[in-house]
Amino acid sequence: MASTFTPNLAVERPANGDYTGTWDVPVNGNMTTFDLAVGTIQAISLAAGSVTLSTAQARSAFLNFTGNLVASVTVTIPGLSSSPGTLVSGKGYTVQNQCGNSSAFSVTLTTTVAGQQAIGIPPYEPCDILIEGTNSSQAGSIKFRNLDRVGAYWDYAGSSVPAWISNCTVPPYLNCDGTTFSSATYPALTVVLGSTTLPDSRGRSRFALNQGTARISTAVDGAGFSGDAVGAGGGDQRLMAHTHGITDPGHVHPINTVARNSGSGSLNINSVDNAGTDINTDSQVTSITINSAGSGASNNVPPAYIGGIVMIRAA
Repeated sequence: MASTFTPNLAVERPANGDYTGTWDVPVNGNMTTFDLAVGTIQAISLAAGSVTLSTAQARSAFLNFTGNLVASVTVTIPGLSSSPGTLVSGKGYTVQNQCGNSSAFSVTLTTTVAGQQAIGIPPYEPCDILIEGTNSSQAGSIKFRNLDRVGAYWDYAGSSVPAWISNCTVPPYLNCDGTTFSSATYPALTVVLGSTTLPDSRGRSRFALNQGTARISTAVDGAGFSGDAVGAGGGDQRLMAHTHGITDPGHVHPINTVARNSGSGSLNINSVDNAGTDINTDSQVTSITINSAGSGASNNVPPAYIGGIVMIRAA
Protein backbone atom coordinates (compact mmCIF):
# COMPACT_ATOMS: atom_id res chain seq x y z
CA MET A 1 0.00 0.00 0.00
CA ALA A 2 1.18 3.54 -0.73
CA SER A 3 2.01 6.05 1.99
CA THR A 4 0.01 9.25 2.39
CA PHE A 5 1.27 12.62 3.60
CA THR A 6 0.08 15.24 6.09
CA PRO A 7 -1.43 18.35 4.48
CA ASN A 8 0.90 20.99 5.96
CA LEU A 9 4.46 19.68 6.33
CA ALA A 10 4.08 16.64 4.09
CA VAL A 11 5.05 14.25 6.90
CA GLU A 12 4.88 10.67 5.62
CA ARG A 13 2.17 8.36 6.96
CA PRO A 14 3.08 4.77 6.03
CA ALA A 15 0.17 2.53 5.16
CA ASN A 16 -0.49 -0.65 7.14
CA GLY A 17 2.08 -3.24 6.21
CA ASP A 18 4.49 -0.82 4.53
CA TYR A 19 8.17 -0.67 5.47
CA THR A 20 8.30 -4.14 6.99
CA GLY A 21 11.69 -4.37 8.63
CA THR A 22 12.57 -0.86 7.44
CA TRP A 23 10.21 1.27 9.57
CA ASP A 24 13.18 3.47 10.50
CA VAL A 25 13.16 5.05 7.03
CA PRO A 26 9.87 7.02 7.38
CA VAL A 27 10.31 7.56 11.13
CA ASN A 28 13.76 9.11 10.77
CA GLY A 29 12.57 11.20 7.82
CA ASN A 30 9.62 12.47 9.81
CA MET A 31 11.80 13.30 12.80
CA THR A 32 13.99 15.42 10.54
CA THR A 33 10.91 17.23 9.24
CA PHE A 34 9.72 17.98 12.78
CA ASP A 35 13.17 19.19 13.77
CA LEU A 36 13.24 21.60 10.82
CA ALA A 37 9.77 22.89 11.59
CA VAL A 38 10.53 23.57 15.25
CA GLY A 39 14.11 24.67 15.56
CA THR A 40 16.04 25.30 12.34
CA ILE A 41 17.29 28.75 11.36
CA GLN A 42 17.69 29.12 7.60
CA ALA A 43 20.08 31.82 6.38
CA ILE A 44 18.93 32.78 2.88
CA SER A 45 20.99 35.17 0.76
CA LEU A 46 19.05 37.58 -1.45
CA ALA A 47 22.13 39.19 -3.00
CA ALA A 48 21.42 37.49 -6.34
CA GLY A 49 17.76 38.56 -6.45
CA SER A 50 14.36 36.99 -5.88
CA VAL A 51 14.17 33.36 -4.71
CA THR A 52 11.71 30.51 -4.22
CA LEU A 53 12.43 28.59 -1.03
CA SER A 54 13.41 24.95 -1.16
CA THR A 55 11.32 22.40 0.72
CA ALA A 56 13.89 22.25 3.54
CA GLN A 57 13.96 26.03 3.85
CA ALA A 58 10.17 26.29 3.77
CA ARG A 59 9.81 23.70 6.53
CA SER A 60 12.01 25.69 8.92
CA ALA A 61 10.87 27.80 11.83
CA PHE A 62 13.15 30.81 11.28
CA LEU A 63 13.99 32.52 7.99
CA ASN A 64 16.92 34.94 8.12
CA PHE A 65 17.42 36.93 4.91
CA THR A 66 20.95 38.19 4.27
CA GLY A 67 23.13 39.76 1.56
CA ASN A 68 23.34 43.22 0.01
CA LEU A 69 20.26 44.03 -2.06
CA VAL A 70 20.81 45.42 -5.54
CA ALA A 71 17.07 45.68 -6.24
CA SER A 72 13.77 45.01 -4.51
CA VAL A 73 13.19 41.24 -4.27
CA THR A 74 10.40 38.73 -3.70
CA VAL A 75 10.74 35.58 -1.60
CA THR A 76 8.22 32.90 -2.57
CA ILE A 77 7.19 30.10 -0.20
CA PRO A 78 6.06 27.02 -2.15
CA GLY A 79 2.71 25.77 -1.03
CA LEU A 80 -0.77 24.40 -1.24
CA SER A 81 0.07 21.01 -2.67
CA SER A 82 -0.16 17.64 -0.94
CA SER A 83 2.63 16.20 -3.07
CA PRO A 84 5.42 14.53 -1.08
CA GLY A 85 8.21 16.88 -0.08
CA THR A 86 6.19 20.05 -0.62
CA LEU A 87 5.08 22.50 2.05
CA VAL A 88 1.37 23.12 1.89
CA SER A 89 -0.05 25.79 4.20
CA GLY A 90 -1.08 26.77 7.69
CA LYS A 91 2.41 27.44 8.97
CA GLY A 92 3.97 30.18 11.06
CA TYR A 93 7.46 31.67 10.79
CA THR A 94 9.74 34.11 12.50
CA VAL A 95 11.45 36.09 9.75
CA GLN A 96 14.18 38.71 9.81
CA ASN A 97 15.40 40.98 7.05
CA GLN A 98 19.09 41.63 7.70
CA CYS A 99 19.92 42.58 4.12
CA GLY A 100 22.14 45.53 3.33
CA ASN A 101 20.68 48.44 1.32
CA SER A 102 17.27 47.83 2.93
CA SER A 103 16.72 51.58 3.07
CA ALA A 104 16.74 51.68 -0.74
CA PHE A 105 15.25 48.28 -1.62
CA SER A 106 12.54 46.09 -0.11
CA VAL A 107 11.87 42.40 0.57
CA THR A 108 8.36 41.06 -0.13
CA LEU A 109 7.16 37.65 1.02
CA THR A 110 4.53 35.74 -0.96
CA THR A 111 3.31 32.21 -1.77
CA THR A 112 2.68 30.34 -5.01
CA VAL A 113 -1.07 30.94 -4.68
CA ALA A 114 -2.05 33.60 -7.21
CA GLY A 115 -4.06 36.57 -6.00
CA GLN A 116 -3.51 36.11 -2.27
CA GLN A 117 -2.04 38.56 0.22
CA ALA A 118 1.69 39.24 0.32
CA ILE A 119 3.60 41.28 2.91
CA GLY A 120 6.72 43.42 3.07
CA ILE A 121 9.36 42.48 5.64
CA PRO A 122 10.62 45.31 7.90
CA PRO A 123 14.41 45.67 7.91
CA TYR A 124 16.55 44.57 10.86
CA GLU A 125 13.79 43.44 13.23
CA PRO A 126 12.35 39.93 13.74
CA CYS A 127 8.63 39.57 13.10
CA ASP A 128 6.11 36.74 13.22
CA ILE A 129 4.02 35.78 10.20
CA LEU A 130 1.28 33.28 9.44
CA ILE A 131 0.38 31.52 6.20
CA GLU A 132 -3.35 30.82 6.00
CA GLY A 133 -4.27 27.11 5.78
CA THR A 134 -6.27 25.25 3.17
CA ASN A 135 -9.43 25.50 5.27
CA SER A 136 -9.36 29.31 5.06
CA SER A 137 -11.08 31.47 2.47
CA GLN A 138 -7.71 33.20 2.06
CA ALA A 139 -5.63 30.05 1.83
CA GLY A 140 -2.07 30.89 0.88
CA SER A 141 -2.22 34.48 2.15
CA ILE A 142 0.62 35.70 4.36
CA LYS A 143 -0.22 37.93 7.31
CA PHE A 144 1.56 39.43 10.29
CA ARG A 145 0.76 38.19 13.75
CA ASN A 146 1.48 39.78 17.14
CA LEU A 147 1.55 43.37 15.87
CA ASP A 148 -0.24 46.11 17.83
CA ARG A 149 -3.97 45.78 18.37
CA VAL A 150 -6.21 47.29 15.67
CA GLY A 151 -6.70 50.97 16.53
CA ALA A 152 -3.36 51.42 18.32
CA TYR A 153 -1.31 54.47 17.30
CA TRP A 154 2.29 54.19 16.16
CA ASP A 155 4.54 57.26 16.40
CA TYR A 156 7.08 56.77 13.61
CA ALA A 157 10.16 59.00 13.35
CA GLY A 158 10.29 58.79 9.55
CA SER A 159 8.82 61.35 7.18
CA SER A 160 6.67 58.94 5.15
CA VAL A 161 5.06 55.49 5.35
CA PRO A 162 7.83 52.83 5.26
CA ALA A 163 8.19 50.85 2.03
CA TRP A 164 7.66 47.51 3.78
CA ILE A 165 4.16 48.64 4.78
CA SER A 166 3.31 49.98 1.33
CA ASN A 167 4.44 46.66 -0.22
CA CYS A 168 1.81 44.71 1.73
CA THR A 169 -1.30 43.74 -0.23
CA VAL A 170 -3.27 45.00 2.77
CA PRO A 171 -1.07 47.51 4.64
CA PRO A 172 -1.20 46.76 8.39
CA TYR A 173 -0.81 50.48 9.26
CA LEU A 174 -2.38 53.59 7.74
CA ASN A 175 -1.08 57.15 7.88
CA CYS A 176 -3.25 59.39 10.08
CA ASP A 177 -3.74 62.10 7.47
CA GLY A 178 -7.50 62.60 7.56
CA THR A 179 -8.22 60.55 4.43
CA THR A 180 -10.84 57.80 4.10
CA PHE A 181 -10.34 54.04 3.87
CA SER A 182 -12.37 51.03 2.76
CA SER A 183 -14.61 49.48 5.39
CA ALA A 184 -14.54 46.22 3.40
CA THR A 185 -10.73 46.10 3.64
CA TYR A 186 -10.54 47.32 7.25
CA PRO A 187 -13.78 46.27 9.00
CA ALA A 188 -12.24 46.13 12.49
CA LEU A 189 -10.78 49.65 12.23
CA THR A 190 -14.16 50.92 11.03
CA VAL A 191 -15.73 49.61 14.23
CA VAL A 192 -13.02 51.17 16.43
CA LEU A 193 -13.18 54.63 14.83
CA GLY A 194 -16.92 54.59 14.21
CA SER A 195 -16.33 55.82 10.65
CA THR A 196 -14.06 55.33 7.63
CA THR A 197 -12.22 58.63 8.13
CA LEU A 198 -8.73 58.52 9.62
CA PRO A 199 -7.73 60.96 12.36
CA ASP A 200 -5.61 63.84 11.03
CA SER A 201 -2.44 63.99 13.14
CA ARG A 202 -0.48 66.27 10.80
CA GLY A 203 0.92 69.18 12.79
CA ARG A 204 -1.33 68.48 15.77
CA SER A 205 -1.03 67.29 19.34
CA ARG A 206 -3.26 64.44 20.51
CA PHE A 207 -5.64 64.57 23.48
CA ALA A 208 -7.52 61.72 25.11
CA LEU A 209 -11.29 61.53 24.68
CA ASN A 210 -13.34 63.58 27.15
CA GLN A 211 -15.19 60.47 28.39
CA GLY A 212 -17.88 62.62 30.01
CA THR A 213 -15.58 65.15 31.69
CA ALA A 214 -16.27 68.09 29.30
CA ARG A 215 -12.68 69.25 29.79
CA ILE A 216 -12.41 70.11 26.10
CA SER A 217 -15.45 72.12 25.01
CA THR A 218 -16.56 73.28 21.55
CA ALA A 219 -17.18 76.69 23.11
CA VAL A 220 -13.46 77.50 23.15
CA ASP A 221 -12.95 77.01 19.43
CA GLY A 222 -15.00 78.28 16.52
CA ALA A 223 -13.93 75.35 14.34
CA GLY A 224 -16.03 72.94 16.40
CA PHE A 225 -13.26 71.07 18.20
CA SER A 226 -15.21 68.46 20.15
CA GLY A 227 -13.54 66.49 22.90
CA ASP A 228 -16.24 63.83 22.62
CA ALA A 229 -15.55 62.66 19.04
CA VAL A 230 -12.59 60.50 18.04
CA GLY A 231 -10.72 62.24 15.23
CA ALA A 232 -12.26 65.68 15.80
CA GLY A 233 -9.75 68.47 15.14
CA GLY A 234 -9.38 72.19 15.71
CA GLY A 235 -7.41 74.80 17.59
CA ASP A 236 -5.00 77.48 16.40
CA GLN A 237 -1.38 78.21 17.23
CA ARG A 238 -2.02 81.97 17.28
CA LEU A 239 -3.53 84.09 20.05
CA MET A 240 -7.04 84.54 18.67
CA ALA A 241 -8.47 88.04 18.07
CA HIS A 242 -10.53 89.32 21.00
CA THR A 243 -11.43 92.54 22.84
CA HIS A 244 -11.04 93.78 26.39
CA GLY A 245 -13.23 96.41 28.12
CA ILE A 246 -11.16 98.73 30.38
CA THR A 247 -12.70 101.27 32.80
CA ASP A 248 -10.76 104.19 34.37
CA PRO A 249 -12.61 105.40 37.51
CA GLY A 250 -11.32 108.96 36.95
CA HIS A 251 -8.81 110.98 38.99
CA VAL A 252 -7.09 114.38 38.93
CA HIS A 253 -3.42 115.06 38.08
CA PRO A 254 -2.25 118.45 39.48
CA ILE A 255 0.66 120.20 37.70
CA ASN A 256 3.07 122.35 39.72
CA THR A 257 4.29 125.66 38.29
CA VAL A 258 7.98 126.38 37.78
CA ALA A 259 9.30 129.96 38.24
CA ARG A 260 12.66 131.41 37.23
CA ASN A 261 14.53 133.55 39.80
CA SER A 262 15.62 136.76 38.08
CA GLY A 263 19.32 137.37 37.76
CA SER A 264 20.60 134.10 39.17
CA GLY A 265 19.97 131.88 36.15
CA SER A 266 18.57 129.10 38.39
CA LEU A 267 15.10 127.52 38.48
CA ASN A 268 12.83 127.54 41.51
CA ILE A 269 10.11 124.88 41.84
CA ASN A 270 7.00 126.29 43.46
CA SER A 271 6.14 123.49 45.87
CA VAL A 272 4.08 125.61 48.23
CA ASP A 273 0.86 125.26 46.28
CA ASN A 274 -0.54 123.31 43.40
CA ALA A 275 -1.25 126.23 41.18
CA GLY A 276 -1.64 125.29 37.56
CA THR A 277 -3.99 123.31 35.34
CA ASP A 278 -5.56 120.05 36.46
CA ILE A 279 -5.94 117.18 33.95
CA ASN A 280 -9.05 115.07 34.53
CA THR A 281 -9.16 111.53 33.09
CA ASP A 282 -12.58 110.44 34.23
CA SER A 283 -13.73 109.19 30.80
CA GLN A 284 -14.15 105.43 30.15
CA VAL A 285 -11.79 103.61 27.77
CA THR A 286 -13.21 100.49 26.08
CA SER A 287 -12.75 97.98 23.20
CA ILE A 288 -9.02 97.39 23.03
CA THR A 289 -8.47 94.79 20.27
CA ILE A 290 -5.64 92.21 20.15
CA ASN A 291 -5.15 91.03 16.57
CA SER A 292 -4.54 87.38 15.65
CA ALA A 293 -2.30 88.25 12.72
CA GLY A 294 0.13 90.90 11.61
CA SER A 295 3.12 92.40 13.35
CA GLY A 296 1.32 92.46 16.68
CA ALA A 297 0.37 88.74 16.75
CA SER A 298 1.42 86.61 19.71
CA ASN A 299 2.95 83.17 19.07
CA ASN A 300 1.32 80.44 21.11
CA VAL A 301 3.42 77.28 20.48
CA PRO A 302 5.29 75.79 23.45
CA PRO A 303 8.85 74.45 23.06
CA ALA A 304 8.54 71.29 20.95
CA TYR A 305 10.12 69.17 18.24
CA ILE A 306 8.76 67.48 15.11
CA GLY A 307 8.79 63.74 15.67
CA GLY A 308 7.70 62.32 12.28
CA ILE A 309 4.33 60.84 11.28
CA VAL A 310 1.57 59.08 13.22
CA MET A 311 0.07 55.83 11.93
CA ILE A 312 -2.72 53.61 13.19
CA ARG A 313 -2.86 49.80 13.25
CA ALA A 314 -5.48 48.93 10.68
CA ALA A 315 -5.39 45.19 9.87
